[in-house]
Amino acid sequence: MRHRRRRDGALAAAAAATAVATVVTGCGAPANPPPTALRLAIDGQSGPAYDPVHITVAGGAPGATVTLTASAADARGVSWTSKAAFRADAHGAVDLARQAPIGGSYSGVDAMGLFWSMDPPAGDPTDAFATSGFTVTVTAASQGATTRGTVTRGFQSAGETVEPLTVAQNGFEGHLFLPAPRAKPAPALIMVGGSEGGESTYAAAMLMAAKGYPALSVGYFNVPGTPPTLTGIPLEYFAKAAAWLEQQPQVDKQHVLIYGGSRGSEAALLTAQDFPDLVHGAILVAPSAKVWGALPGPGDAWTLHGASAGAQGGDIPVDKVSGPVQAFAGTDDKLWDSPSWARQITAELDLAHNPHPHTDREFPAAGHMVGAIPYLPLMTTHTQYGQTFQLGGTRQADAAAQAQIWNAVFGLLAGLAGAEG
Repeated sequence: MRHRRRRDGALAAAAAATAVATVVTGCGAPANPPPTALRLAIDGQSGPAYDPVHITVAGGAPGATVTLTASAADARGVSWTSKAAFRADAHGAVDLARQAPIGGSYSGVDAMGLFWSMDPPAGDPTDAFATSGFTVTVTAASQGATTRGTVTRGFQSAGETVEPLTVAQNGFEGHLFLPAPRAKPAPALIMVGGSEGGESTYAAAMLMAAKGYPALSVGYFNVPGTPPTLTGIPLEYFAKAAAWLEQQPQVDKQHVLIYGGSRGSEAALLTAQDFPDLVHGAILVAPSAKVWGALPGPGDAWTLHGASAGAQGGDIPVDKVSGPVQAFAGTDDKLWDSPSWARQITAELDLAHNPHPHTDREFPAAGHMVGAIPYLPLMTTHTQYGQTFQLGGTRQADAAAQAQIWNAVFGLLAGLAGAEG
C-alpha cells in the first residue's frame, strides 16, 4: 500500500523516555475531589517507529474512569486521533499493556492500541499516515484532572545515511539506506512494493537501516525511467539492483535478500529463482505463488531475457532459490488467496529439497496489509484504477501481525549476521 515519500523528512528516532505533565483542574469543584497528582508515564519510545512504547497512568482515584486520547498530524498536516477509557485499579493506576479499555477506538489488551487506531476527522483512514518522524500527543483525563505527554516516533537512526539512485546513473530507481558504520558487513535487503507503484518501500527501507541492516528501496514502475504501469518489467532490473547492492562495503554479499509484498512478491520470488548468484533468499508478504499478467490491461507483468517470465497463472518455480524464504499471509486477505500461496511456496521448496530455512506463517483475521510498518494507522481498502478493493482483515489483527512479521524478519537477518560471526 502507498507510503508517502518525503525525502526531506528523515528524523532521528527520538528520546524523551518519560513524560510527566502538570495537572490541570477545572474551575468548579467536582462532586468527587479530583486526584491531586494524576501522572502519565511514557516509557520505551527511544527507538524507531516499529518499537512499542509502554504507557501508564498513576495517581487516579481507585475505580475511576481514566480516558486517554492520542493525536498526531499526518504527512499532510491532518490531525488524527484515538481514544480509550479505562477503569483505574485499586491503586488508581492504568497500564495499557495489562488492561483492556472499557470503551473507545480499540478493544482488548493492546499496549499500542492508541497508535494504530487513530483516525482522521472524516473517520475513514484512506491513505498512508506518515513516512518520516512524527509526534504523538497523549492525554490522560480523570475527574476533572488532565495530564499529557508526547511520544516522538522516528524513521531514521543516528548515523544512518541515504543515497538516491536513478535509472540514468545506476540502472534502477531507488534509495540506499545505510546504518551507522559497523565493524563488519551486514545482511542486506532489496525492498520492492506491489501494484501501487512508485517507491512505496522507502519508509520501510529506512526503518530496516535503523535496525542495522542496509536496505535498498527500489521503484520499478511509475517512477522516473520506468514504465507508467506494471507492464513488461524485466527481472534483470532487480538483478542489476542486487549486483549494485552487493558491491557496497557495508553489505555482506553472501546475504543479499529480496523483500516483496503483494505483486512485488512475484518479482521477489522470480528474481530469487532466476538470479540465485545475486539474491540469496526472499521475504514474501501477502504473496503469490503464481505469475500474473500486466496491470492494468493485457500483456506480461514480468519479462526475462526479453520474453515472458512465465505463463500467466503458472506456478513460480523455486528449485534454484539459494537462501532462506519467509512467506507471511493474513487469513482474511480479500485481495487474493495469499494464505494458500504461502503454503504452496514452502511446500514446493520442500519438494525441491531446498536446504535453507523456509517457513510460512498465517495470521488469523489479518488481511492483505500484514507487512506494513507496525503501529501506524492504516486502511483496509485501497482505491486504484477507478476501483475500490477490499483488503480484508481488521486494523487490530493487521497491527498484531505487522509487529510479529517485522520481528520475524529482524530475527532472520540477525541469524544470518550471527552465522558469519
